[in-house]
Amino acid sequence: MRFSDPLYLLLLLPVAVGLWISFRHVHGMMRSRKWVSFTLRGLLMSAIVVALAGPEAHRPNEGICTIFLLDRSDSISDVDRKAGEQFIDEALKSLGSKDEAAVVAFGRSSVIDVAPGNARRLNRILSVVDGSGTNLAGAIRLASASFPDGKARRIVMVSDGNETLGDAVEAATVASGENIQIDHVPLGLKDRAAEVAVLATEVPSDARVGQPIDIRVVVDSTVETDGILTIDRDSVTVKKLGVHLTRGKNAIVATDTMDEPGFHRYRATLLVNQDTDNRNNVGAGFVVVRGKPKVLILQSDPSRSQLASALREQGLQADLYGPEGVPVRPEQLQNYDAVLFNDINAATMTERQMKLVQAAVRDSGVGYAMIGGENSFLPGGYYATPIADVLPVDLNIRQRKTFPSTSILIVADASGSMGMIEDGFPKIRLAAKAAESTVQLMSPIDRVGVAGSTDGIEFVARMQVASDKASIISQIRKLDVGGGGIYVKPSMDFAEEVLNAEPSKVRHFILLADGNDCDDQDGCIEVAQRMRRNRITVSVVSIGDGKDVLFLRGLAAAGGGRFYLAKRAGQLPAIFTQDASVMSRSAIEEGAFLPKVYAGSDILRGIPAMPALYAYCLTDSKPLSHVDMKTGKDDPLLATWQYGLGTSLAFTSDAQPRWARQWIGWDGFGPFWAQATRAISRRATTNQYQVTTRHDGSKAVLDLKAYDSVGNPINSLGAEVRITTPSGESRPINLSQRSPGAYEGSFDAAELGSYVVTVSEDAAGGGKRISTSGFAVPYPPEYKRYRANRPLMERVSRAAGGRELSGPAEAARPVSNPGFSISRLWPSFLLFAAVLLPFDVASRRVAIPLIEGLQRLVLWLRRRKAALRERPVEQLERVDRLRKAKERIPKGPAPGDGGGPISIPRPERRPEIRPTPSGSASSRLLEAKRKRHDSDKDG
Repeated sequence: MRFSDPLYLLLLLPVAVGLWISFRHVHGMMRSRKWVSFTLRGLLMSAIVVALAGPEAHRPNEGICTIFLLDRSDSISDVDRKAGEQFIDEALKSLGSKDEAAVVAFGRSSVIDVAPGNARRLNRILSVVDGSGTNLAGAIRLASASFPDGKARRIVMVSDGNETLGDAVEAATVASGENIQIDHVPLGLKDRAAEVAVLATEVPSDARVGQPIDIRVVVDSTVETDGILTIDRDSVTVKKLGVHLTRGKNAIVATDTMDEPGFHRYRATLLVNQDTDNRNNVGAGFVVVRGKPKVLILQSDPSRSQLASALREQGLQADLYGPEGVPVRPEQLQNYDAVLFNDINAATMTERQMKLVQAAVRDSGVGYAMIGGENSFLPGGYYATPIADVLPVDLNIRQRKTFPSTSILIVADASGSMGMIEDGFPKIRLAAKAAESTVQLMSPIDRVGVAGSTDGIEFVARMQVASDKASIISQIRKLDVGGGGIYVKPSMDFAEEVLNAEPSKVRHFILLADGNDCDDQDGCIEVAQRMRRNRITVSVVSIGDGKDVLFLRGLAAAGGGRFYLAKRAGQLPAIFTQDASVMSRSAIEEGAFLPKVYAGSDILRGIPAMPALYAYCLTDSKPLSHVDMKTGKDDPLLATWQYGLGTSLAFTSDAQPRWARQWIGWDGFGPFWAQATRAISRRATTNQYQVTTRHDGSKAVLDLKAYDSVGNPINSLGAEVRITTPSGESRPINLSQRSPGAYEGSFDAAELGSYVVTVSEDAAGGGKRISTSGFAVPYPPEYKRYRANRPLMERVSRAAGGRELSGPAEAARPVSNPGFSISRLWPSFLLFAAVLLPFDVASRRVAIPLIEGLQRLVLWLRRRKAALRERPVEQLERVDRLRKAKERIPKGPAPGDGGGPISIPRPERRPEIRPTPSGSASSRLLEAKRKRHDSDKDG
């Protein structure tokens, strides 16, 4: 036995001294009891001290456990897959009787296909893994954690070694410290019959308008072949070239001239006659063309072009689009220095699109402005969205302002169709999320209830005050699918009954229904009209554009509410919050007012006196925002703040004829919006930064060259570099200088799509100056590599004391260091101490006469032994007396022979035997007993 912390054993000395001193000073206890008590206490304390020292039992391992790592990634051909499985099957047959084996299948992820055991044959591999990547490091870590105790450890990698994720050498080094040996069997040693891949598409990071741009496409081919290379710019074909490829790497150069400024993507697509996998025949690169600032305006109704026309007249380039123009890729936003949401509804875009805008402002310095209207701010459904975080105003106004108390009842379709998956979530979950957003929007004095409608209508959250929102939300999350479809008439009757009993001044009902499956429609319009007469409004949300949409639209009109068509369930949160805010009269403040202007704003410099506005969206300013204009009731009208690297602006009235009809013809309309747009627009860096990025497995390596305005290298880089992923996440990049003005850094780039690299530096007058570039991951790195990476596998095996196996039998060879198995014994010692504890307490608190008890036990045993000895003698005497009495009975005539009565003579008295005085005490006692017996008879 060994100890992991033997120094704790020194505590046995003070324990022994303490017990000895206590033993001497304890009085009033019997000596035997005292010895028992202190013996128990000594054993208990010793067990605790030994447990603290970490006792361990070491024994040599017997047999070997071999875990095979089988590569199932897409870079492994079918021939190599069969070869790998055959190798493992043969290796299992060569294992010894005490050996065990396991199989781990891996790609981007790893799973145990065969658990450690006595398998001697490989059955069909049943595990399915993501083959778009190769994570050798993850497979090694999983295998290292799966070894059983008592066996020597070996890992055998059966792979082509084309690692795209993790660091296998580092994982092997850690495994070596755990006495694990790693061997390898290379796959993919033979080239594929024909394989062509686009390795890179290289373009300059920036250029000028009219400057020729060289697009260099690097292609790797295993055969000599011909093909066609197509190059497009922003999805528009600009070049189509015939190419001849030789074996190995080929470089193809094409030239294009850019006439429009902005952030542009070039994509190269190769089509060849001979190719095994065409998924790797595409590449992409990005170039920034310098020019005048450019603005993107998004509106629900693009036919109203007053704002765009005013900006163009002021010398700005403005692109005007409807909801279909909302960017769907990060690079599309990099074409603009500012984005203006001019009365566009949140329900017309996805959450991912809003996250892209959020990331462009935060990480790339793109300016952002939201201009009010019925489709903006709270009435536009932006509550609790990524855009709400960007705004300098707070949309949660029901928590801070006084409005009439409101009761809202939500009845959601919970039929089977709501269980369908959309964007990774069941539709019913998105409906529940929409209801949760509505609860978050309400004030503590409002009331809310949520129910599901299938074959019946059941509350998941009964009508209650919205003071404990966490409790209500937890109830809403119980909303789940049932059977049947939604029955509209029972839902309307249910809502009428519930809301008629509500005391609130504003009562509103939201019905969520399937636009293609609404049952029991008869009488619904009449119920909605009756509810409206009782001041209960009804809004209807239709999921999908189906045959029942016309009925649902009429139902909302009859109920005095709004109708919403949600083509995707992801729009529901924006729709619900929008409807709840509008119908509860807490979203828009109507009435003419003159703006209150505060001096010192660059936006308002030189702007003449402003005419009246007729309405605005209710908001509240955020703590760090700067409010330049207020309404007649001191609500924010114009507010700005810094959000990440960008500037965000909110104008709560509109820029269209409805609320700003006097502004449209005002002389200051164009200058006002031009100055506001320039104030938030992204500003270019003073210095020059050249950024190039190359992809290396799951990582990207960024090379940055920094020069000042006169071309001298910058050796103390004060700029910050950030990367924005295709999903909108952002992270900083740490750079290290490797030469004058040259810096290098790396980051994870396993996600497919476009990445935006932003370099920001402090501006002299405050704020940030921004330079952007980008690169793309057009396909998984797994498809780029189709030759075996033997050097990597050799480094992994060297790091863990292994080698390349030449045959299956070598997988069963003895390991150089079998090692020992360690069993932790401290739990046993603690258990022993715990068992002793009650006995230790009892020996001190309970007086048990052990000695007296033992003496009585001994005496009882002696008496018992004596009684057992005398009992056979007494039994013999009784038998003898009975036999003699029987002999003394005379033999007369038998009964029934006519003789007289039979008389039984009394037995003769036995002569007295008097013991001599020298007899034993037992003899004297026996004699006295006989005398007493005889006297009783005579009497």
